[in-house]
Amino acid sequence: MKGIIIILFSFLSPFLICAQTETNKKVIISEDKMDDLYIAGETIDINAAIFGDLVAAGGTITINDSINQDLVVAGGNIIIKGYVADDIRAAGGNLTIDSEVGDDVIVFGGRVIITKNAIIHGDLISYSGEIEMNGEIKGKIKVYAGQLEINGKTDGEAILKGGDIKLDGEIRGKSELAAKNIQIGENAKFYEDVQYWSEDNKVNFKNSLINVKANYNEALGEETNGLFHNGFGLGTLIFLTICILSAFLIILILNLIFRELFSRAAVQLSESIPKSLGIGFLYLIGLPIVILLAFILIIGIPIGFLLLVLYLFSLFFGHLIVALLLTHYLNKRKAGSWNFWSIVFIALLIAITLHILILIPILGFLLSILIIALCFGALISTLLPGKSSLKFNN
Repeated sequence: MKGIIIILFSFLSPFLICAQTETNKKVIISEDKMDDLYIAGETIDINAAIFGDLVAAGGTITINDSINQDLVVAGGNIIIKGYVADDIRAAGGNLTIDSEVGDDVIVFGGRVIITKNAIIHGDLISYSGEIEMNGEIKGKIKVYAGQLEINGKTDGEAILKGGDIKLDGEIRGKSELAAKNIQIGENAKFYEDVQYWSEDNKVNFKNSLINVKANYNEALGEETNGLFHNGFGLGTLIFLTICILSAFLIILILNLIFRELFSRAAVQLSESIPKSLGIGFLYLIGLPIVILLAFILIIGIPIGFLLLVLYLFSLFFGHLIVALLLTHYLNKRKAGSWNFWSIVFIALLIAITLHILILIPILGFLLSILIIALCFGALISTLLPGKSSLKFNN
């Protein structure tokens, strides 16, 4: 668990203040960007060089040109074909790396493919359902997956744990292999000692051991059973990771587009808590009545449907909205000293905390309703007539 927390903090670490942002259903970058770039969209194509960090979130993301600093990316399908000078931190349903990477790669994914063209000059750390590694790793490789297929070359040590391991590549450092089934191919080569565990203790290393030994280690089996076969297994780990990253992306997009609204609502919250609380309860209780009346009146059905969608959205993402507003409120109390990414990161931590509090019987539910009413009331008060017009951040 400690390792997962470290990786999560690494993935969500604060970035530089100065940056360019773009949001759209389809985003195509065809001109070089000289600064950091933050993007959200259904489809994202990077066809020009980025001379800072690239942070991208979307459905399908394709990187065709170079990134001169870090790449932080999350999406359904991610294809990286351009050179990345520094680290890659990625989470996706399907992830393909088909390029050279200057430093470490940390990935969470359903299926991860490292192609023959890929060269990773740092470490590869992967938590995935399936991984196929055909490239070259200059550092160490650490993989936890249901299915592992290693056909490439690793210069450093290898820690491979999963349900099934197929190894037909080269490992020049020390190795730890632990899986239900381990299959060693004809082209496999080990240049330092191997510690291994398999369920039946039958692994044919063939001619893969180059003047080294392979030793059975029962302790590796205990660790692997704990990770893959107990209640908190890899599937649970991946699910929790995807939930956290999904929350992160929603908070990111909300802060990217509605940052001015949340900032002004934070001022409203600090000025009049009773008013915000009253309006919030009126919204939570009164809007469903308005929706019901709209559906009763045939002519009001379209309006009722739109209000219903808005209401369900606000409830479903309520704790993320609340977390972001509370973060802006705290930032106002600190004289606005937090930058964009600090706000996103702190909001995520607050959202996680709120979800934990909900688990407290009765008290957690009541506290949740109270906080949602308070924050929604502040947001609605900010949008009421007489307030300055809402500004959107580009």
